[in-house]
Amino acid sequence: MELTSLLAGEVWSDRPACVHPVLACVARCVNDQSTEDGRRRLLPFATKVIGTDQAPAERLIAHCASRAGIVAPKWWPRDWVVARAVRAMSGDEVLRRLLDECVAICWEAGHGTSDEQAARGAAGGRRGHRATGHAGGRGTTGDPRAGQVPRRDHAHAG
Repeated sequence: MELTSLLAGEVWSDRPACVHPVLACVARCVNDQSTEDGRRRLLPFATKVIGTDQAPAERLIAHCASRAGIVAPKWWPRDWVVARAVRAMSGDEVLRRLLDECVAICWEAGHGTSDEQAARGAAGGRRGHRATGHAGGRGTTGDPRAGQVPRRDHAHAG
């Protein structure tokens, strides 16, 4: 998540604004449970998760719990459910697959299926993958984030 924050042009954080909080929790927990080699294989996710800030929280939580085979009380905070689900799973490949499935849920819910995205692109629609095609995500024509005030890097703030 820290690499994601840098790639998205945000302030260094393990909770970047461009990633849904539940997906960020899944990514942090998967990273924590992974081996050193497994963590290296998670690097491509640093760009895949950018733009998932509109993800369906309940669907992500239910998916994690289902994949782990756990039942969590309704009163548990969502981070507890995700952390418990990830801890119930083992193996780098299993954890990476869980993260990949969660990313797919986010993109499908927020941007439609890849077929729907292709149809929008062919029709000249402006909704596409926000991680590419925009000058580093810094607000260009058609970018939903255009006009926002850029965040300042605290290390260089005067």
